[in-house]
Amino acid sequence: MNFQQCRYAVAIAEAGSFSQAAKDLFVTQSSLSTSIKELESSLGIRLFHRSKSGVRLTEAGSEFLVAAKRILAQVELLENHYQPDKKKDFVVTAQHYDFLSQPFLAVFKEFQTECQNFHLVETTTQKIIESLQTFRSELGILYLTPANRRSLERHFSQEQLSFQPLGQFVTQIFLRKDHPLAQKEQITVADLTEYPQIRFTQEEYEFSHFDEDPLEIPTTQSVIYANDRGTLLNLLCGSDAYASGLGIVEGFAKDQIILKPLADSAIHTLGAVYHQQRSLSEMATLFLDKVQEAVDQSSTSIGKIND
Repeated sequence: MNFQQCRYAVAIAEAGSFSQAAKDLFVTQSSLSTSIKELESSLGIRLFHRSKSGVRLTEAGSEFLVAAKRILAQVELLENHYQPDKKKDFVVTAQHYDFLSQPFLAVFKEFQTECQNFHLVETTTQKIIESLQTFRSELGILYLTPANRRSLERHFSQEQLSFQPLGQFVTQIFLRKDHPLAQKEQITVADLTEYPQIRFTQEEYEFSHFDEDPLEIPTTQSVIYANDRGTLLNLLCGSDAYASGLGIVEGFAKDQIILKPLADSAIHTLGAVYHQQRSLSEMATLFLDKVQEAVDQSSTSIGKIND
């Protein structure tokens, strides 16, 4: 087995066929097929189910692909690190929190002379974990609940990821300022039953534990799905819908919506996730320090967590 064979396997899985992968890689289909057969022979497994309509990964192939992507990502990092005059990249993947922009800008201002590319990526829980697995991102920001903690911690353990707690929160309900529930001191689940819920879109997954939204979906309730914070806020301001989250809100969003605590809410833990095999850079350390400051100053935080 060699790195080139791993790259070929990844390309085939992404293209969905040997012919398309050969075009993408600028190699002949016969040489690609031969290389994969040699790889399968050396591993003693079958990577792909082949059919007239294309290819799909076997169960063993899916496991191999995860490991191959991780290895190739490390190789790419190593190659890039030793390129002449190569500047660093800093990548953070996170659930949808607008307050992260200020800590991120602090890193940018401090390190822009030695780091060329800065990425703050708001994405799904699954993609946060995948990005850390492949070393694409250095940090992930997400939260644990009593409902998802066991599942996510199992994922962290399997993938050699560490979770660093930053703060604790109860569920906050996001409403437009003139919403019918706006005058309540706190909101109950029963109060919400007649209003639609807005949630962030996640991948189809066998568990609901990767959901970013802390509230479940009642069986009779209408649900609107959004991919980003801007869309979610526009939907909130133009309807009687509500959203739920930790309630760390900064910037223009403060002027558009109000937050109300959910009665009898479970306690959620916001934290940073990083790979145990990767030492945190100075940029990551500064970013975490600034995020911790923002959490400590948040009006919805119920206190800093000590490790």
